Amino acid sequence: MGEPIITTSAAESEGPAENATLSSVGAAITGALALGWEAIRRHHPDVPDAVVTMGTRHRKPLWAHFWAQQWSLTGGNKVPEVWIAAEGLARGAADVMGSLLHEAAHGRCSTRGEEDCNAAQYHNKFFRDSAQVLGLAVERSERKGYSVTSITDIARQRYREQIAALEAAIRAERTIPPSGATATGGQRRNTNYRPASCQCRPVRTLRAAAGTWEGPPVICGGCNKPFVMTS
Repeated sequence: MGEPIITTSAAESEGPAENATLSSVGAAITGALALGWEAIRRHHPDVPDAVVTMGTRHRKPLWAHFWAQQWSLTGGNKVPEVWIAAEGLARGAADVMGSLLHEAAHGRCSTRGEEDCNAAQYHNKFFRDSAQVLGLAVERSERKGYSVTSITDIARQRYREQIAALEAAIRAERTIPPSGATATGGQRRNTNYRPASCQCRPVRTLRAAAGTWEGPPVICGGCNKPFVMTS
């Protein structure tokens, strides 16, 4: 299974000190997330090692993602990324652990060579089966298949120490900005651009005028597949 990629003093502590500075808040949360990922891997060795990160979701409707071969280690080896949206921390530690388990299900499918999700983020039966193995309850949505997951009582008990560590570390949550707001507090101009997605995992989305997508195909440099208008 190998050594964890992320090892920080914050991750090794029981929780952030009461007088911790604001600059240490993010490191403590990321450290707790990394410990959660490692705990999942101890129970499920076919979940891959990964770089665990946290950041803003930039108005995208997602709480987390797993992205294979997104980081290059010194020496050139490509490794996956597990990314958690800081805006989702307000859901609580148990649900954040549920997001880690959801992405671990994607990682397990990646290890097993199973295509569990298409460019439109439709989660198929490979994902469903993997998610259930990891301790998630799975529901089916009309547009995205078996994409709706929640942590079960069994998984809450199994990862109670990691959930407690996350609860101790989450001393702040990133605020979700109002719809259309920019980073400087202004409002984005409505361009009426239409989104199109490729077949990378997670999906890559570009926005352009509808006529752009109706003309000659626009090829993604990652998956070498054309972008397809999604709405």
